[in-house]
Amino acid sequence: MSYRPKFHLSAPQGRLNDPNGMTLIGDELHVFYQHDPVFPHAPKRTGWGHAVTTLGDGTWRHFPDALYPGMPYDENGCYSGSAVVHEGRMRLFYTGNVKCEGVRFTSQNIVDVEDLQGPMGGVYRRRPNNPLIDGSPEGYTAHFRDPHVSFDPDTGTWRMVIGAQREQETGTAVLYTSPDLDNWELAGEIEMIGLNYNVASAYMWECPNLLRMRDLTRGEDFDVLVFCPQFPDSDQCGYIVGRLQGLRFEVLTDFTPLDYGHEFYAPQLVPFGQGALMLGWMGLPGRDETPSLESEGWVHQLTLPRELSLIDGSLHTSLTLPQNPTGMVVARHELGAEPWSADLIDTGGNVGARLQWQPSAHGSHTLSLAVNGLMRWAHCDAGELVFTADGAAVELTAGGGEVAFSSAVFPQNGHEWKELQVR
Repeated sequence: MSYRPKFHLSAPQGRLNDPNGMTLIGDELHVFYQHDPVFPHAPKRTGWGHAVTTLGDGTWRHFPDALYPGMPYDENGCYSGSAVVHEGRMRLFYTGNVKCEGVRFTSQNIVDVEDLQGPMGGVYRRRPNNPLIDGSPEGYTAHFRDPHVSFDPDTGTWRMVIGAQREQETGTAVLYTSPDLDNWELAGEIEMIGLNYNVASAYMWECPNLLRMRDLTRGEDFDVLVFCPQFPDSDQCGYIVGRLQGLRFEVLTDFTPLDYGHEFYAPQLVPFGQGALMLGWMGLPGRDETPSLESEGWVHQLTLPRELSLIDGSLHTSLTLPQNPTGMVVARHELGAEPWSADLIDTGGNVGARLQWQPSAHGSHTLSLAVNGLMRWAHCDAGELVFTADGAAVELTAGGGEVAFSSAVFPQNGHEWKELQVR
């Protein structure tokens, strides 16, 4: 038995982390991801892996790595970024990382892509005039990375949001604008108006995503900013909803976790219908010691593709399940007025994860997921729970997609997952 999931993207070898450059062409989803193929046996050399799936099929086909360190501006890593297909041309935007005598240098760069759907998965050419953005603006440290590019329908131009750290070592997001995707100007730091959640103490905001989405309840369009504030004792991931006018983000929905499980970070979103399609990294910085690394030479995986809908100011999640989920445990249960609990059981009878639903007469119902004695919980409405276990990847949604959980759970002693057994 292998820990490797069948329907969750994992690297052929080495270390996988952030999803990058998600691109949907018809029903084919191309996903790039942070990939260090030599981990943990050699010095770090993070580039971009590349795989493709057909939505609804769920299996992944791997291509050769698209990017790897090798230029003076990225010799210590091709860090995270995004992709844009416009007028038949595909561009990748990524952060180049350089470390020299203990000092970090950062840059934002463009890669032109040809023949993406060809047998080798594309031809990748860095722009000869890279870096596009050399260094960080005045007032910010070299922790300046993860460009996410999206179209601004209000102005008919493009906007690039970058995760940043101020010189005072506090986190924020910085905005650039462009009329043509090739020439970019600094607009400035995004100012959050009405943000009550205390992200001021975060020392860095990583992996920002900025998209326009239609609220299906209110019938209005809103800006959604997803980002990962890093604190001295935790790494979080969540979103805010509001309206971005220039550099002023009027917050209507305060910072809300995007996932309540044990392993979820650095998601990437792309427009999909009136909402978005998303994949997240089922891992966290610094959590690399896993059974899969020791026995099989790979570590971490991505979530299933998730469809996100904006409903009355909140993001709701729907898992994109494979049409033929053979080899995956899939269970559904209607959570209601009665308490409910269940265990994920492997073929040896071992318990890998425990679920518990505790309804409340006051409407504050609680769903919890416990793995290795560590519990995560969230409040949600009654409604359908959808549970999946695929190799080491466990995901679930509940309350009609109001909450989602992602956790890495490893079967014991070579067993496979058997069922979600009600207690």
